[in-house]
Amino acid sequence: MKRQRLVRDHGQRGFGVALRTRPRRRALLAGTLAGLAGWQVLALVVGATTRQGRNVVPTLWTIMTEGITGLSHFYRGGWGAATTLQGAPDSAGLAALAVLQNSLVTLGRFGAGYLLAVALAVPAGLLVAAARPVRQAVGGVAGLLRMLPLLAMSPLFTLWFGASSAACVAFVTFGAFWVVLLSTANAVENLPRSLVDQPRTLGLGPVRLRLSVILPAIGPELRGPLMLAAGTAWACVLASELYGVQSGLGWALNQTLVYSLVPQMLVVAAVFTGLSLSTLRLVNRVTGRLTRWSE
Repeated sequence: MKRQRLVRDHGQRGFGVALRTRPRRRALLAGTLAGLAGWQVLALVVGATTRQGRNVVPTLWTIMTEGITGLSHFYRGGWGAATTLQGAPDSAGLAALAVLQNSLVTLGRFGAGYLLAVALAVPAGLLVAAARPVRQAVGGVAGLLRMLPLLAMSPLFTLWFGASSAACVAFVTFGAFWVVLLSTANAVENLPRSLVDQPRTLGLGPVRLRLSVILPAIGPELRGPLMLAAGTAWACVLASELYGVQSGLGWALNQTLVYSLVPQMLVVAAVFTGLSLSTLRLVNRVTGRLTRWSE
């Protein structure tokens, strides 16, 4: 506690060891308001000077009205309320159901794929790091696969697994797996030899050595890669929902693109961004609690 107080005090005075990376709420609010004001000015200028300007760059009022209620068409039913195909008019309530329904689908695909990637990649990374030739061989292949463009790989998973949630989860797992695998192997390689050799000489077996010593020791170094993998997983789930599936925020975003529904597109993009930022903060908080001993 005393050390944390010293670090905080030094950070506030601007000469200590703390580096503030989290934006202040006032600065975040000011930046958001400035961005909205800039968008409104741009929309008015483009709308007044071009023929299709109002459709391409809608005003904030258009986004808040047509953009939100227009999402009612993405509600697929099943929750008690009638859909627009059944004659229900566009409304904010129906739009909220559409956003909630598709957000839960996307969150489920993201969560399943991300957790599966972490559950598979961390043990695999621990095993790969045990032998230098294996680590170098797998590292080369993993580095190559990690560099593949995600948008180009997504249709292949749709062909392999069909236009289903399974294809989305598999693609998210594929994208996040290599990030965690390489980071785990590198983190093990960076550990001091004495940290591994001393428990081994005391008779600790390979399984207990990895679970009791190596895995906790590499936890702080894995915190950043887990955040990076979560960002990659969000990019993958968006790319996977663009092809074939009939639900999710990516599907809704693709539909707004097909029919040039710019106000709805902006609302869906804002929801997607909010969800991704919320989950990244959650991952950061969870990994921070798990590695709090290292601070």
